[in-house]
Amino acid sequence: MKSYLLSFTGLFILVGVIGFSINAQTTPQEIPTTPDNKAQIMNMSNVNSPYSEYTPFITADEHFLYFQSNRPDGVASAGDFDLWFSENVASQGTPDFKTPANVGLPVNSAYFDGHPSLRQLPSGEYEMYFCSFALDDREGPEQTNIYYTVQKDGKWTTPVPVLEINTDFHDRMPSISQDGHYLYFSSDRPGGFGNDDIWISEYDFAARKWGKPVNAGGTINTPASEVSPAIHSDNITLYFSSNRAGGVGGYDIYFTQRIQNLAQIGSGSENEILWRKSQNLGKPFNSTFDDEYPTVIRNGNYMYFASNREHGKGSFDVYRAKVPDFAKPEVVITLKGRVKEKFSDKGIEANIRITDADGERNFSTQQAEGLYSADLVNKKQYKFVVSAPGYAPIEYIADLRDINSPITIQKNFEMERVVTLPKNATIYITFVNEKGATLKPQVTFRMPPEVQDDTILRFEKKRGVVNVPLMEKYKNVDTAAQALQNLTLEISAELKGYENLHETRLITDVLRGSNGETLENAEIKFVMKKGEATPTVVVTKCKAGNGCVAVAYFSTNIANKLNNEKAAGLKNVVALWNKEPHKYVYVYGHTDSRGGANYNLKLSRARASFIKKRLVEYGIPGEMIITKGMGETQLASKDEKADAGRRLNRRAEIYFDTTKRPGDEVIEDKAAPREGKPIKKKPVKKAPKIKRKPLPPETVEPSAKDNPTENSTKEEAKKSTSPAESAPLSTKPQGVDIPEKKGKQPSTKLKIQ
Repeated sequence: MKSYLLSFTGLFILVGVIGFSINAQTTPQEIPTTPDNKAQIMNMSNVNSPYSEYTPFITADEHFLYFQSNRPDGVASAGDFDLWFSENVASQGTPDFKTPANVGLPVNSAYFDGHPSLRQLPSGEYEMYFCSFALDDREGPEQTNIYYTVQKDGKWTTPVPVLEINTDFHDRMPSISQDGHYLYFSSDRPGGFGNDDIWISEYDFAARKWGKPVNAGGTINTPASEVSPAIHSDNITLYFSSNRAGGVGGYDIYFTQRIQNLAQIGSGSENEILWRKSQNLGKPFNSTFDDEYPTVIRNGNYMYFASNREHGKGSFDVYRAKVPDFAKPEVVITLKGRVKEKFSDKGIEANIRITDADGERNFSTQQAEGLYSADLVNKKQYKFVVSAPGYAPIEYIADLRDINSPITIQKNFEMERVVTLPKNATIYITFVNEKGATLKPQVTFRMPPEVQDDTILRFEKKRGVVNVPLMEKYKNVDTAAQALQNLTLEISAELKGYENLHETRLITDVLRGSNGETLENAEIKFVMKKGEATPTVVVTKCKAGNGCVAVAYFSTNIANKLNNEKAAGLKNVVALWNKEPHKYVYVYGHTDSRGGANYNLKLSRARASFIKKRLVEYGIPGEMIITKGMGETQLASKDEKADAGRRLNRRAEIYFDTTKRPGDEVIEDKAAPREGKPIKKKPVKKAPKIKRKPLPPETVEPSAKDNPTENSTKEEAKKSTSPAESAPLSTKPQGVDIPEKKGKQPSTKLKIQ
């Protein structure tokens, strides 16, 4: 195998030299020349190394630079190509890139990974298309393939192949349009004009997949190789490289502009007039060596490209240059915003159709958030039509004809529902285990603001039943629709041998049919997992008033476990206190009546102390919080035969008051407030204003050690004493320079075309 690779490399270099000689003998025609002081070509020395830095991609805002390199400290130990990135820390002017960092797993593999192209999503994170080989855990044909990954909370997801595009041939060098509508790439698949051609695929937002790729046509492609396409944010200007005859050196940088709507592509002879005649960028952007992979920032002023020209730091380096005036893209205007319901903050997955004099394009907003972003060009007027099932469509005219500089326009759309409501709606709830068998746990629900208190769920034929009053109660459709928007369903289920289940659903989501209509009957299925009951603290607003602001409900025998999903309850208490920081906070811990009195007293104190600890972590000074354990002496519900009643008793009540008994951590000589009334104290001088502290991120503590529970007998509880978480051939995978095999291949400093 080693001798084969060496022979192949030698043949490869020979072919490259012959090709270069042929090109060099061709007298360049109509090659423009830009003065050096205007071209401003600069070696990006901060990111370059003695190794190869190739296929640079600059984000539209010039903030991140991605590239491939075989420098040391990659994922693999043998020096294969990895994806790297660098952040520009300069806010304006000449960029200042930090030391490059490896993109890391799971994007990079032990073999070749390169050819990055990124697009910023409306959420602010990025999605990336790149090129790699199929591996045991990376599906794809034998040759180079295109893969997709997206950022989630700052981390890249496991790459997935773009199945609609990858073939048994070399599919590589992707370029994703900034609106996500088109994917350009280079391939040597059959049906092209030469060795490598540029192909285009359109994304079907309705089907959520890429369409069949079509050739970009003979205006762009030639019998030579056309590689490294880069579509600009204007969706009109395309930059690419080619080793066609008549250039300056090996691979030269060219540009062209679309003169027809891409929706017409594939319609026969019209392919030939889709693009303006390609133009060589000329000198000094192109050299007698290889100049490739150009990407141009959003404002059209600068481009980044790779070249192995003389006086670089390595075999290929990354360069930055001023885009010549004749090759500048159109002025890009970005419209971005959110599509939401008119009477709520709920985002809508809507279809947005944008039309202008040259055609139209359709895309969808991001589901749930309803975010969208569209790059348009000036000198035009656009019509937006925003539509979604169950909502009245919205039309909007964006006149950009008088805007002559790149700007971003914020435009939100509020959609009104086309409402037809039944008199009442019924929600049927089924509980099953992980194998699908029906369960019947103990369940309570709330439906604020309609049902504020924990209510025992009624079962009919193994299904829980929740009735939602609509037209029968509200009479007026608009009033009923607005009330429906505010309803949520909160479910809590417990069953021995299963983890506790706590779920919240928007009633509008539950009752929405496939076409946006409101269902008269809807079904929900919840899966309960095997295991120990999950200890939780659920914080709700206090209804008693008189200084009572919140009640925290605990699971059986639990005093130090917080459910992250409900953490906002305690943070809301802190936010409320921040408005009146002179008030003191009283926390009273309680238990149900099962278990020993001594144990319950200690458990109630632990619950009050736990709430205090959290409130201190979230910003209330400890000296402003007074706690007391009440044990089982103050039951909120005297009906403890049912679990719902016992659950109401396992609690800690939080009060605000202006008085304080200095030095007391546990109040021993004052009774707890009865029926939600706080302890009356003599007024004292106003406490000094306390500096507010920011809320830290939520943490979860380990569960308490096993202790006698509130369900233990009094005799058992008396025994308790305390209460209780090297460069391969793929360096230049175009033309005849194609990575044929996976794995490590010999590096070379020789000139390769």
